[in-house]
Amino acid sequence: MPPLRSREAFATFSAPMASPTQTSPPSPAPATGFDPLVFWVQHGQKVLAFAGLFAVALAIYFISEFVRTRRLTASAQALAEAHDAEGFRKVMVDYAATPAAGNAALLLGEDLRKQGKLDESAATLRTLIDKDPDHPLISGAWTSLAATQEAQGKQDEALSTYQKVSTTFATSFSAPVSLLAQARIFREKGKADEAKRLYEQVINQFQDTTFAQQAMQESQQLKK
Repeated sequence: MPPLRSREAFATFSAPMASPTQTSPPSPAPATGFDPLVFWVQHGQKVLAFAGLFAVALAIYFISEFVRTRRLTASAQALAEAHDAEGFRKVMVDYAATPAAGNAALLLGEDLRKQGKLDESAATLRTLIDKDPDHPLISGAWTSLAATQEAQGKQDEALSTYQKVSTTFATSFSAPVSLLAQARIFREKGKADEAKRLYEQVINQFQDTTFAQQAMQESQQLKK
């Protein structure tokens, strides 16, 4: 019988032992995905409130844009229908802070200068320059002011204003106008060399324009 016990002992010894990892099946991991229903329950009120605020802001924006566009259109129409000082003033009052109001002020300044109301012209143009320095035609306002000063007999002030235009607004439509005006003032002062230098500047900077042609003609007259 001893051999039998040896076989039983061997069988018992050689039986595979259970692995620690096979003791029990692992429990399922908790779900981590996005659950729309849970999110809505937790944050639904906030989402609705935000959507409401966004809708209100969007409505206000479109309404304000609509009103602004209508105002700009109406101001442009009113300016087109204005033909005298009274009409220009009405546009300035009814459509303040619009480009049309600035244009009306510029036209009013020129109209007053033609009427010989030089002080009123200068005051109107200075108001435009002070209140609307970013107006698209602001260089024209400065040029018109210089012309008014010149008409007042204030040559030195006019010359200084023209010089401001040609330096500050060097690429604007007013630049060659101001350069030619400076040359004219220097001619009147008897400073032919200064006038010649300005004519040459116009010819070089504004080639193939009527300004260059005018500069050439006046420069030739200067030589004579």
